[in-house]
Amino acid sequence: MLDKKYLIVKEKNDPAITYFEYDKMHGYDLSPKKNIKIKDAINVNKVVIINPSLMNKVATKKVNLKFERLLKLLNVIFETDDDSAGTAYREGLNEISKLRLEAYTKYRKYMEEEEFTLVMKKLDILEQELKLRLYYLEQNYLNYYENERTEGKSR
Repeated sequence: MLDKKYLIVKEKNDPAITYFEYDKMHGYDLSPKKNIKIKDAINVNKVVIINPSLMNKVATKKVNLKFERLLKLLNVIFETDDDSAGTAYREGLNEISKLRLEAYTKYRKYMEEEEFTLVMKKLDILEQELKLRLYYLEQNYLNYYENERTEGKSR
């Protein structure tokens, strides 16, 4: 496999020669979507972004997209009122903790602290709401079974 590295430069008339030590550069790694066939295009396996403001924008956008998907899932969970609501609430809690961990491990170093704390606060609010709904559901079940036991036949 060919191991070529390309550098995209904004100024096309710049006569200076620039050398980068790719092994020592740290940046945000992106992988392109798979199975995209375009004629006369370069196949790219990985892109490394080294501009801090662009890293921040890309990481923030990715976290916000995942957060929006989580919100859609939670809206579906909140709209369902059936016997499997407790399982759905627990699944929602799992998804929240999964996104929190992923944001903390993958995206924290690329995002600004203010944006990262805002996402964490949003996740905390969603988690508190799910825990509250799960608590009320458990209390309803306990009250229902308590009433069933006391209203049974007495001898």
